Amino acid sequence: MSVVGGRARLRWGVVAAGTALLCGLPALIAAWPVPASALSAAQLRARILASADVPYQGYAESDVNLGLPNLPDLSSVSTLLDGSTDQYAWYRSPDQWRADVITAAGEDDIYQTAQGTFLWDYTRNLFTQVLGAQPARLPRPADLLPPALARRLLGYAGQATGVSRLPTQRVAGVDAAGLRLIPEGSATTISSVAIWADPTTGLPVEVEIFGRGVSVPVLVTRFLDLSFSRPALATVTANPGPGVGFSTTRLPDVAGVLNGFGPPLPDRLGGSDRVANPGGLQDVAAYGTGFARFAVLPLPHRAGTEALTTASSVGAAIPMRGGSAVLIRTPLLTMVLASPPGGPVYLLTGAVTAGVLESAATALLADWR
Repeated sequence: MSVVGGRARLRWGVVAAGTALLCGLPALIAAWPVPASALSAAQLRARILASADVPYQGYAESDVNLGLPNLPDLSSVSTLLDGSTDQYAWYRSPDQWRADVITAAGEDDIYQTAQGTFLWDYTRNLFTQVLGAQPARLPRPADLLPPALARRLLGYAGQATGVSRLPTQRVAGVDAAGLRLIPEGSATTISSVAIWADPTTGLPVEVEIFGRGVSVPVLVTRFLDLSFSRPALATVTANPGPGVGFSTTRLPDVAGVLNGFGPPLPDRLGGSDRVANPGGLQDVAAYGTGFARFAVLPLPHRAGTEALTTASSVGAAIPMRGGSAVLIRTPLLTMVLASPPGGPVYLLTGAVTAGVLESAATALLADWR
């Protein structure tokens, strides 16, 4: 072997070893021991609930597998709750933030500002300002960001929900402390919720939701990249550039659309008490406590008829006196569409068992008579 040949092999060997080390670095970092947090479950829960003012910017990925059918006018919700969503987020405060959803065609952005909500449609090259209050709205991608989802779940959790610590794990470079929620009783389809958060600020970085009888989570959302630096105000300000279209749209009068389709919803339904609902929406109601909470609303005639027809083709008919009803069951969400003869189509939905909604639907149709 020549000296030159041996040195060349040595150099290439060093390069190969260095390349292998770089390729394996993420796995090595992930496997590096994570220091445990001394916070109790109650302390961690309190910090998470108090983290709404913690600024951050990052990249998050959400995976949801509910198997929802594509109901009329709800295709965006079906896509959101049945697939993967990647989004960048810049968060200064509850009233100043931005989330960009990455799509096959480009991106769809939402800005929350002091002047209201703005939407950016990349494919149409259009900014839209949304005017009016939102007492009720459909889920949107930003709701799946770990901080927003974790705080909402903790807000729903009742006093009877068991709370305990989980081992610390590293998420997006954060040594995150874990919290487990276990609902009491059998009325909800949720078996447990796992939340990991930065122990110092309380900012949630990962959330997992498990359905009953399912060994893997049906919903996982986590940051893949995260910084606690405060985004610049210009970053979260809707500022259409030259050549970008701009329009305004006013939210429909939800109360006017939904109210008055049938008799007032009762104070108790299916064995559950009614809880506070958005102002002005008399015929949109929520019942139950903790994770065993479900919503009831009457659908406008055309949307209700189309939804019931679609649901009948993918769901299971429920024998019910005084009307017709269809059940759609997923590992997490359950829906029942029920209608008395000549009456409205009621949508009942929540992370509850089929029996809870069937009981409520039976009572609704009985009240109609």
